[in-house]
Amino acid sequence: MMHYSLYSFVEHSPDPIYILGTDKKVIYANSVFVELYGWTTQELNENDFPHVPPELREELTQMFIFIDQGQPLFALDTFRIKRSGELISVKITISPIKNPEGRITAYICVLRDITEMKFSELKYYKLFNEANDPIFIYEQDKDGKPSKLLDVNEAACRMLGYTRQELLDKTPDSIAAGSLVHEIGNIFEIILSGDGIFVEGIQVAKDGKQIPVEISAKPIKLNGRMLVISIARDMTERKKTEEYLRYTESISMIGELSAGIAHEIRNPLTSIRGFVQLLFAQSKMGREFHEIILSEVDRINSIIGELLLLGKESPSDQSDCNLVQLVRQVVVLLNAQAHMTDNEIVLRTELTNLPLRCADNKLKQVFINILKNAIEASPRGAEITVELNREEDTGVIRIADTGQGIPNEVLNRIGLPFFTTKSEGNGLGVMISRKIINNHKGTLLFKANTPSGTIVEITLPVL
Repeated sequence: MMHYSLYSFVEHSPDPIYILGTDKKVIYANSVFVELYGWTTQELNENDFPHVPPELREELTQMFIFIDQGQPLFALDTFRIKRSGELISVKITISPIKNPEGRITAYICVLRDITEMKFSELKYYKLFNEANDPIFIYEQDKDGKPSKLLDVNEAACRMLGYTRQELLDKTPDSIAAGSLVHEIGNIFEIILSGDGIFVEGIQVAKDGKQIPVEISAKPIKLNGRMLVISIARDMTERKKTEEYLRYTESISMIGELSAGIAHEIRNPLTSIRGFVQLLFAQSKMGREFHEIILSEVDRINSIIGELLLLGKESPSDQSDCNLVQLVRQVVVLLNAQAHMTDNEIVLRTELTNLPLRCADNKLKQVFINILKNAIEASPRGAEITVELNREEDTGVIRIADTGQGIPNEVLNRIGLPFFTTKSEGNGLGVMISRKIINNHKGTLLFKANTPSGTIVEITLPVL
């Protein structure tokens, strides 16, 4: 009755099953096995387990070791092959069959097809690893805090600069910065409560770079474990765009306000200058006072002229120009001033023609402003280099001096309204230059030179 019950169970099982004798030979294979794999009991013995792929024959040795040791259960995730050559992903379970006296008389081998499950896992890992946003998975440790990361995708490794193994040794708070570190406990409690969370924070890369991120985290239950899946979106470019929009908006507002004020001041200022000249012509006061007052009035008039430039719209008088020729003309013009302090402006380019559509006088104004600053910043006898290259559809001009350079705390403030490091400056030159370049759909950046000095990089779209 027991043998019949075993036979009935094996024959009517939905899984392929075969039974091994103590001599490690197949004594029976059910109909599901024969139908799925295409081999009979006799063929399994004669062909020495033909359903085992040649490259996995070592698994037979492991299986036979299990049989010899009399272990209660053996499980293995592997592949088996059909007579047609098709591979099947299977989970093999081997259990001993014992007689009433407890002696092992055979082994039952169940081969469960897990192809669909493996395919689902493959799809999951494909989606997981090919996601554009970094994904982190972790859980609660024994102290109730976020554990070390259980899994991360490739995007997380790329963003933070760690290898996968290095990241798996980190905790969520060890890669966080700023207020998020202090709030991580409260945030974790909210996540585990089932509500999930959506916050902005900063994550720290391996090289120390701070990356602004938008984090969405939710709890998931898997095999009885409460895990947290956290998706971080790098907001660096978005922050730059927002900052640029704020800057553009502030420049626009300053331009409108400045133009209005300048128009109101210019007319009475002209009258004041005229009457000052008239008064001093009739006065016996010293010429020195006369020159100081006129100089200061002219200085105010100059600032007003620059304020009016801020209020003007994008240049409409654009025409086809040669950027190489334009830059060369400015270098020749400014070299005369540079030679007065034994400096030299050197143009380095292999280009002869770099066409673009621009307002050439406006661009000349920008190059003159930048080169004048470079001459003033450079020590006597130093060389100022101007490099001009084409990078795809962009013309790139790099002007480098070897002066004292711009401190890091000042670098980000260059171009702000009325911010200047010069004793006689008004802080409008860079702002106007940047506005002109922006109107030409280009960029103007200040960078530190090595080992000393400043590099001003200007990019402009070319034809």
